[in-house]
Amino acid sequence: MNKNLIVFGPWCGEFCYELSWWIPEIRKLRYENFKNYDAIVFGYNGRKILYEDFSDKYIPYPQELEDTLTYPSTCGQHDVEQYKDIIPKNLIDFINNTCQEYIPKYDNIELYYPGVIMPFNSERTLSEQPFGTFRHYKASDKILQSVKKEITFNNKKETVALMAPIRNRVGKTCYLDWNPDHWKIFIDYLINDLKVNVVVIGIKQKEGSSAGASLTFENTDNLKSIIFEGEDSVERQIALLQLTKCSIYGASGTAVFPFFVKGTATFTQQTDTEGFRLKFQWERDLTNNLEKVKIFDKYKNNEIYNSPPKELYDEFKEFYQNI
Repeated sequence: MNKNLIVFGPWCGEFCYELSWWIPEIRKLRYENFKNYDAIVFGYNGRKILYEDFSDKYIPYPQELEDTLTYPSTCGQHDVEQYKDIIPKNLIDFINNTCQEYIPKYDNIELYYPGVIMPFNSERTLSEQPFGTFRHYKASDKILQSVKKEITFNNKKETVALMAPIRNRVGKTCYLDWNPDHWKIFIDYLINDLKVNVVVIGIKQKEGSSAGASLTFENTDNLKSIIFEGEDSVERQIALLQLTKCSIYGASGTAVFPFFVKGTATFTQQTDTEGFRLKFQWERDLTNNLEKVKIFDKYKNNEIYNSPPKELYDEFKEFYQNI
């Protein structure tokens, strides 16, 4: 019998596209089209847990290679001069070079690149039931215990997780960003009015990069900012969602992440232009018809930046008190 290998990747696009469409797609293909194949996945460091259920090996990019990926857009890297999304040559070369060691071990090796056979167009991203197999994730007991220790406060108050996304596109503030000063006011309301602890999900912003990141704030008795990076970064975020009362996400596609952690409550600030993207049938299926989800999408793109923090807090408070 022939020995076959399927290689999925390289993925170098946006996280929400990876989570929502790329991973479900290749999971379905792995079980249906490549059932009798071994499977290898190439992607960003820290995301192994998202692929473990259907792959045999996850190969993250070396740091020096990942540092060149500064503008994720849909399923690739945005080429400003050509004004289109591409898979950079250095990534393709990395895959081809890495796969050389597998050639003697397999009779047949196939490559499946994102966006080649099934393009990332609106027909897919705006579909109620896109092609793919969707599932929830759980952190391992080891990671759960580690994160639990990291987010322990010296009080008995409930704890919420918060991500305040920021993104600069070629030096310009993203139209979905909220004023950082307003995030500070909002967190102050959480701590002093709602009387909860807050764990801030920090993602470093690389200098000169157009990739998404998130704010961090100075630690206090009721506030901890944690930078999530390294090989277990996504699993640690999953653990955080499992261990906290609920999560709060700013306006970003990343707000879909809690949908993939079963039973977790989440509140998100969105714009009226983008909020509907979190209400498709596949998302309802993951969340028991958005049972513990609140999407506050009052303001238009760009108008959201200076929207009032008290209003957002009041919306969240009402949601929080009913979960």
